[in-house]
Amino acid sequence: MESFFQVEQLSRTGNFNMDTDHFHDFYEIYYLLSGERHYYIHNRIYALQAGDLVFINKNQLHRTTSRNRSRHERILINFDDLFLRPAAGLEADWTGMFQGESFLLRPTAHEQGELADLFQAMLREQREEALWSKPYLQTLLLQLLIRLDRIRKAKPPALAPEQSEGQRRVYGIIEYLDIHYGEKLTLGGIAEHFFISQAYLCRTFKQTTGFTIIEYLNYVRIRETKALLKGTGWPMTRIARETGFESIAHFGRVFKGLTGRSPLQYRKQNQGE
Repeated sequence: MESFFQVEQLSRTGNFNMDTDHFHDFYEIYYLLSGERHYYIHNRIYALQAGDLVFINKNQLHRTTSRNRSRHERILINFDDLFLRPAAGLEADWTGMFQGESFLLRPTAHEQGELADLFQAMLREQREEALWSKPYLQTLLLQLLIRLDRIRKAKPPALAPEQSEGQRRVYGIIEYLDIHYGEKLTLGGIAEHFFISQAYLCRTFKQTTGFTIIEYLNYVRIRETKALLKGTGWPMTRIARETGFESIAHFGRVFKGLTGRSPLQYRKQNQGE
């Protein structure tokens, strides 16, 4: 299997909301160079400013949305476990740094300068594809991860989640879905449980998280499905029933739509993990 690494710098103007896959089987580092963004992660929404950084673990639901219509610029790094396996004689168990956690950082101006140097070196190396490019990128990435771990452990977290009345209500809805995903849920039933209208439920949830209720519920169900496919020998019909899908056909459609693979393919590829 080929290892995966990609770094890109991108600038956008106006009201842009992320509309691609919201979770994936690789790691992500998001660094906001300029502008302001809302970032959904850890079931909470955060207000990012220039210089803020987000590290996203594999299969962690996340999304960025606009805080205003101004221009913003960011650097995005994606990589998988294979990319940081020992190369050029370098041995490092980097996965122990973060214990599988996603996190947010607000580096100092000096730390931002150090991070920017590493990002620009990666962008230049990826663009030029010079001799020994892959191992050099691996060492740059490992330097970045070590720097992030040092920044993270040197001071307490600086970013607190947004806490407006509407956002707190949405956090409660998220927690409800995380618990009751295996049940037969409807928009009307969820709205009734929280004593709000269905229209208000859908509008507030989307405005706060960037996701629709159905998108979020499908994510939770597929996350739990993956664990069952890897950790049990249960037949597909039982897994579909336990995770709240109305039929095996619906289960298969949603799973492939979100992962690009059928449940059976996923189980075969991940047996023994």
